[in-house]
Amino acid sequence: MDIPLTDEAWQRVSHLLHRDSKQRFGRPSRDPRDVLNAILWVVTRHEKWHRLPGNFPPSQTCYIKWLQWRRAGLMSTILDELGLAEA
Repeated sequence: MDIPLTDEAWQRVSHLLHRDSKQRFGRPSRDPRDVLNAILWVVTRHEKWHRLPGNFPPSQTCYIKWLQWRRAGLMSTILDELGLAEA
């Protein structure tokens, strides 16, 4: 699978990842598609988070989201939907 996600691949999983619409303090939330692209880059290449290229959101942000989505069971669902093996 090429990264970034194709529009067709994003449509298959976008309903699983909701952008928080509530106004919160601090920095605005990152686009879930950008974060998922970064996570898939790390997972599919078996790379380390600190090697994430600069054109992705910060590695700390992506790692935290990966942890949250994995604990919620979303990463397994996303990887299954995209036809990728659990890494």
